[in-house]
Amino acid sequence: MRPHLLFAVLIASAALPACSSTSTAIAPIPRATATPAPVVTPTPIATATPVATATPIATATPVATATPVATATPRATPTPTPVVTATPTAQPQVIRVGFGHATTTDATFGNVSFYSSGSGASSPANVVRIAHGSQVVFTNDGSAGIPHTASGFGSSGFPSSFDNSNGATASGSTIDGGTTWSTGTMNVGQFSNAFTVGPPGNYFFGCFYHYNADTMRDVIVSQ
Repeated sequence: MRPHLLFAVLIASAALPACSSTSTAIAPIPRATATPAPVVTPTPIATATPVATATPIATATPVATATPVATATPRATPTPTPVVTATPTAQPQVIRVGFGHATTTDATFGNVSFYSSGSGASSPANVVRIAHGSQVVFTNDGSAGIPHTASGFGSSGFPSSFDNSNGATASGSTIDGGTTWSTGTMNVGQFSNAFTVGPPGNYFFGCFYHYNADTMRDVIVSQ
């Protein structure tokens, strides 16, 4: 470019702002604001429901099986033979006294003589077995003029000689282990007072008049 033209342009350029004082200022063009990219929230992944773990079943400890004990065969229990208890007599038992009642040999007590629980004057002598609590009476059914007694000797056996302290005198009311009960003297046809037979046991007795000489004796077995 030519020098004089360049100069003119420069001058013109320098004077330009003064000439445009009434012109509208040109607003600077704003810079475009960058729109932020939206933040994508990740969709939560569904958490799987935990599967319940099955509780293991405890295995039972096997119980030791007991060795069976051999059962003994029970022995048959013998049925005991019932003991027959004599019933006390409603009326006094009559015991007859006299020489008409012959001597009898008893397996347990030996000879018993001249006393009988039989029904007649000639019934044989016998051991008198009777229920305790029963009553007895004695009667002389022998020969005329001959007295007799029934007098206790206790429960140990027959004495070597007559030893009842009463003898011919009526005494006592119970036939038991004592040595003092006695019918007293009974003449032919007479009855003694009633006696109550004591507790179970053997009660020996004899005649005050004829024990030592004629072995007139017997036994009451209380059952």
